[in-house]
Amino acid sequence: MRTVLTDIQPFNLKKIADGGQAFRWNLQEDGAYVGVVGDYVFEISQNGDELVIGSNGEGEETAFIKEYLDLHRNYNEIEREMLKFEELIPAVNFSSGYRILFQDPWETTISFIISANNHIRNIKRTIENICSTYGKPMDFKGETYYAFPLPEVLAGVSADELQLTKCGYRAKYIIETAKIIASGKIDIYNFDNKSAEDMREKLLMLPGVGRKVADCIMLYSMRKFDAFPIDVWIKRILEHIYFNYKQVSLTKLQKFTEGRFGEIAGFVQQYLFYYSRNCWQDIVKQR
Repeated sequence: MRTVLTDIQPFNLKKIADGGQAFRWNLQEDGAYVGVVGDYVFEISQNGDELVIGSNGEGEETAFIKEYLDLHRNYNEIEREMLKFEELIPAVNFSSGYRILFQDPWETTISFIISANNHIRNIKRTIENICSTYGKPMDFKGETYYAFPLPEVLAGVSADELQLTKCGYRAKYIIETAKIIASGKIDIYNFDNKSAEDMREKLLMLPGVGRKVADCIMLYSMRKFDAFPIDVWIKRILEHIYFNYKQVSLTKLQKFTEGRFGEIAGFVQQYLFYYSRNCWQDIVKQR
């Protein structure tokens, strides 16, 4: 399947694919990105406001990828709302074109359990190792790709086996979480009517899921846009902008962002994260 989408603005493929919210997109020599999403392999390239999308599907996945890329949402309006906060202007201008992907809750849960205290390169490697070992193979343009394995599959793996994928101590968390989700004890696909507090409470019951990971799952796969994950990059930029570089507790930062940004908190977080991670040395010079 090949689809051309036009008038896609604001949209920056590189920022979205390399932004740290998803780990299965890889840059190709020609500037396109190839990634596995669900049971599909996609190849996406951007030329201005035009996206060219190829896949291993037969056409039914066009609506799927539009939803995944959040193309139905008005990001011009979201950016206008963020620009009402004068202190966010540099971050919004730098990160414009970023979008929050709509990912699968199960894959997102395991991906961000793996992400804890880890680097993006290692996260990507571990996820690919898990998929190539336990996932369903798919062909695209003469290459073999692998879907993310189902909970039932990882629930039946031993910790020693799973550690061969380089996930380290996280193996036991992955397996125990897979068992809980496979059993239906926690149905992460049925959180639609829950409040952010109720969602977080349920997610925190999963082994290896702390507050930041829970907020990532909520933001990236459950569309709780008031979730505000706080990692080292976000902590730094918040302390820089709002607290004159003073060390502030996570609890205080969480309460501060909830009160200040409300329903657009998740968008603010993503723009600040991308800005902080890519511009920190320049930001520090402004002290």
